[in-house]
Amino acid sequence: MKLIVDSGSTKASWGLLEGKEHKTTIHTAGLNPYFHTSESITAILKAELLPFIVTDHIREIHFYGAGCSTENNDELIREALLSFFHHARVYVYHDILGAARALFGNTCGISCILGTGCNCCYYDGKEINSKVDSLGYLFGDEGAGSYLGKKLIADYLRKTLPGDLMEEFNRIYRFSLEDILNSLYNLPYPNRFLASFSDFMAPRQEHPYIHKLVKDSFLAFFDAQVRHYEGYRTLPVSFVGSIAHYYHRILEEAASGEGIHIGSVIKAPMEGLLRFHSS
Repeated sequence: MKLIVDSGSTKASWGLLEGKEHKTTIHTAGLNPYFHTSESITAILKAELLPFIVTDHIREIHFYGAGCSTENNDELIREALLSFFHHARVYVYHDILGAARALFGNTCGISCILGTGCNCCYYDGKEINSKVDSLGYLFGDEGAGSYLGKKLIADYLRKTLPGDLMEEFNRIYRFSLEDILNSLYNLPYPNRFLASFSDFMAPRQEHPYIHKLVKDSFLAFFDAQVRHYEGYRTLPVSFVGSIAHYYHRILEEAASGEGIHIGSVIKAPMEGLLRFHSS
């Protein structure tokens, strides 16, 4: 049996394959090594994964993860998994390769992630070529959920939100400046905290302020990431992630104005990864 894992910063999906048959998918918290220690990863595996799986039956694990971009980070994930799955070969890959395989299979194109964070690469059908680091929620992640939330919260704190949105935001959240700063500087997962405000924006994306904020964020993503790849106006540019999925129409609008052809947009890569690893 194989486990195919798609792990973002917020959540992870674990798909169980027996031959070509998809048996089940288990959902846990995300395991981004930039935000976790070996102890916290072990705790999540024990509480959220192991009760639902027979570890001795697993022979291969293919783990695609946000933050799995350095040897040390990869090893952190690999060692945690090997401590429970004693009979498995464990392969750890960057999540952008998982997105590319899910979106394109064995064909080529520009693969993008827009979820809590962002990433982008050129995929030739086998290997990825990544030219620009996403830089995370502090310095980058243009177009991603953390970036949208950061823009919204900045305007909220500066009291430059339109009056109707300010009123609705206060009614729903009742945050003080201290609450927000505490979540950003003292509590774990500040990127998830920022991205959570997409729950406020997505149902209101027709509002002129939110529409412009989201569109400008996607244009910033194109400038920071997509434009660095030759042929970005001729190759399909495809997306995986909740932000791309929920703001699909605005993404198409932003891309059209830049001469970029959107190929496909999927919310999560698991279905495509299961197809890739069962073929």
